[in-house]
Amino acid sequence: MKSCKNNEKILLINDFLSSGNIGGSLCKSVLNFYSFDIDFVPTALISNMFSLKPIEIFDSSDFLTNTLEVYKKQNRKYKAVFVGFVLNFNQAKIICDFVKENNLFMVLDPIMGDSGKIYSGLDKNIVEIYKYMADYAHIIIPNLTEARLLTDNKFKKAHDIVDYYENIGKKFIITSVEDGNRHFILAKDKYFIEEDYKFLDKSFGGSGDLFDSIFLANYLKNNDFLLAIKNTRDMIACILDMQIKIDDKANDISINEILKKL
Repeated sequence: MKSCKNNEKILLINDFLSSGNIGGSLCKSVLNFYSFDIDFVPTALISNMFSLKPIEIFDSSDFLTNTLEVYKKQNRKYKAVFVGFVLNFNQAKIICDFVKENNLFMVLDPIMGDSGKIYSGLDKNIVEIYKYMADYAHIIIPNLTEARLLTDNKFKKAHDIVDYYENIGKKFIITSVEDGNRHFILAKDKYFIEEDYKFLDKSFGGSGDLFDSIFLANYLKNNDFLLAIKNTRDMIACILDMQIKIDDKANDISINEILKKL
């Protein structure tokens, strides 16, 4: 794989799981596949997926703080920073200060919950933490549960949430909206974007990380919001189809094995 120029580096800030192909490790693999160089700084070391109990979480705030300070002194340049799992408000402030000081393009996945519930074990102020970070982000990529949490459940329709963020200058992509038998990605770029996808009656851990990293790579390469969403949908469909053929009972995605075949 060819190395990128310095301005094609991405700063990846996310969790690192000791077991499971999700989180920062999955994002790094996908972004490397698209030929971006990645500086990966973990916010936490986690024993396994949240769906598996028990779970152990190690707070790596000191490492995050010191590493970003090192990168600042080294004058590293980034095309974008992607932020996923954040453990506490202290981390959020450290990251946002770094983004502001270096005038960075920031993409945020507010990892808080799914299926109408907040993930267990998260900071009690997790919603306020991500609302704070959303002010610094240029593109925000939640699922529907997270989108509602960010807006305090004050909008009944998903379209109204996207519209709200569009009106304050943010690109907002809801990765999974259901309307009857339809399942689609919802966003807006002057006009609403609804990209239908085939619903699978099976969930794989890391699907959100997969969406984030594929979208980010496509958007940075083409600077075309709609095209990036379409390409992301199509690539995810291909990867999940391959995963089902490899092991349809797996908890996560065999991302490295699949990427070698693409």
